[in-house]
Amino acid sequence: MSQKLHIFAVSDSVGETAEKIAIASALQFDVERNVTRFSRVNKEEQVRNIVSQAVEEGAIIVYTIVKPELSKYLENYAAEQGIVAVNVLDPLLKVIESKIGLQPAYISGLTHAMDDQYFNRMKAIEFTIEHDNGQNLENIHEANLIILGLPRTSKTPLAMHLANLGIKVANYPIVIDTEIPQEIINLKGKVPMVGLTIDIDTLMKLRQERMRSFDLPEDIESLDEMVAEELDNAYRIYARLKCLVIDVTMDDIETIGNTITHKFTLPLRVTHHRC
Repeated sequence: MSQKLHIFAVSDSVGETAEKIAIASALQFDVERNVTRFSRVNKEEQVRNIVSQAVEEGAIIVYTIVKPELSKYLENYAAEQGIVAVNVLDPLLKVIESKIGLQPAYISGLTHAMDDQYFNRMKAIEFTIEHDNGQNLENIHEANLIILGLPRTSKTPLAMHLANLGIKVANYPIVIDTEIPQEIINLKGKVPMVGLTIDIDTLMKLRQERMRSFDLPEDIESLDEMVAEELDNAYRIYARLKCLVIDVTMDDIETIGNTITHKFTLPLRVTHHRC
């Protein structure tokens, strides 16, 4: 029995998936191991050359060729030459097809499209951190969404949740004397805007906690009056900017995020079921 193991990882894309599977499998055996990756294999001539090399080196072929015709050609040609070739995608594709009743798209390189989504998501997260709580207004026009909200309406957690879906979010705080900067006013009707609010009783409790450390403004006679004015100012701003107004009192961040992405047809809608 041979004490050497050589695996060819063959793909019609870059071949990372086939290579990782080959490496993970080879590491389970205490022998001399070698893995060779062949990428961008999309012609029968390439397949024949690879199989011929496998014959010379006694290699096993592991492949992730999604095009059915070329995949079948490799399978048949390898069998004719006495080479074991394992299609590592085919069993799972068949199970998924049977489960959902749809056929695979057979598009090469989709994992790298997912890589692009990953980098876009990282850019969205970076943008959202840089535009938290009214920062960096000079390029706020690059946002996919602007969130305005009273304190304690979870502006930042909501913004970060949406950023993790690849949405660039800027958020801006609304307090009793807030005047919206011109940079945001100029984006009315151009960038989707959401105004967050909570019910008056919840806001009152939050303000009562805050007032333990701070005095009321001189022109405000009572906490009730302050809270009412704070809400009135927020609603005036939301009406002026034509914001989608969302009461966050009862709903969790994921539900609110789904409402926003659905309303504005933003990139993704994600539901998380906690067990």
